[in-house]
Amino acid sequence: MKYINLKIPEHSYFFGFVQTDGTLGKPFIKREKGKLEIELGERDKDILKSFKKLFPTIYHSIRARDRDTNFKKNYRSYTLTICDMRFRSEINKLGVPYGKKSWIVSPPKAKFCERDYIRGLIDGDGSVGITEKGLPFVGISVKSEKLKNYLCKVIEKNLKERKRLSRNKRDNIYNIMLNREKAQKFIKYLYYSGCLALKRKLKKAQEALSWKRPEALKRIFKNFWEPWEDKYILSHSLEESCNRLKRTERSIKMRIWRLKTTKLLI
Repeated sequence: MKYINLKIPEHSYFFGFVQTDGTLGKPFIKREKGKLEIELGERDKDILKSFKKLFPTIYHSIRARDRDTNFKKNYRSYTLTICDMRFRSEINKLGVPYGKKSWIVSPPKAKFCERDYIRGLIDGDGSVGITEKGLPFVGISVKSEKLKNYLCKVIEKNLKERKRLSRNKRDNIYNIMLNREKAQKFIKYLYYSGCLALKRKLKKAQEALSWKRPEALKRIFKNFWEPWEDKYILSHSLEESCNRLKRTERSIKMRIWRLKTTKLLI
């Protein structure tokens, strides 16, 4: 009997949450000890109770502890602990690495519920809501190349937006962010009615969905260049390129200049 079925939305959500905010301890070779832990602040403890209900046939515990942190004194957190060896082995084979995982984590190695899995990632280590400037957003920072590529493909599939990202210099991570209407569309896709989610992030998601664009806020449309278009403008005249690509002379001249100065010539 398998404990985890990623075709079940709640199981996919749990899996994404564990990949970002859980720790899977590697078992000792002889005594097969080890544990899966998820530690959250007091305000998010309800989700741990929901996780317990997902897997009623295995033993798990939730314990509280108080400690001083760099940000708060007497900080109370709650930790869900699962020691069952079969459960841990199963989740490891599906794609939750032992120990430090941020650089190597990747999408599940079995069929899964896409939007529930991504919502688990966002709830575990992402952000959603309204910015200080009053604009809706959703985002997540990742180190894993495979996870970045996967999330960018999902965004392109759902929003027709191609993300071209580089690691930031400070943390060497990818910051994947959506704003305004595109953020709203993606949030609506992820946080659907009745879904399992952190209550505070579900509330922030609802706030983001209630935003309406002010009349004074202009829309900015980005028309990304495809590789074949780069090849075309480098081998055809400006007039031909304008007619074929339906772009302005200024746009094409700027693109040629950028290709040459950044050494992207094909």
